[in-house]
Amino acid sequence: MSQENVELVRAVVLYESPEGIALLASGDLDLSAVDPDIEWDASRLTDMIPDLAGVFRGHDGVLIRDQRQTGRLSGIVTELPPYAMLFTVRSGKLVRCRTFPSQESALKAVGLEE
Repeated sequence: MSQENVELVRAVVLYESPEGIALLASGDLDLSAVDPDIEWDASRLTDMIPDLAGVFRGHDGVLIRDQRQTGRLSGIVTELPPYAMLFTVRSGKLVRCRTFPSQESALKAVGLEE
């Protein structure tokens, strides 16, 4: 992966920082580096985060706005557990994101097992 692609992904997933959360809240997040038809495949998270597991498309479908979950019965709010994301970059735009329950499973999916 080129350094340019690494920087592109970091810029787009800025939402994980306080600055990125502020950009999301203000509506000023620049999505020009994200293909309008981007696909986010979170189907592998069924055991970890059932409400998030699925395939989402388009800018509105892939923006993570809240990284917390609320227990259906308890009402207790918890942070989402750690997970890994693999990005596909084509012609300078993010076109696909696949989510995995662990870094190890993501590395295995691309043939880079530790």
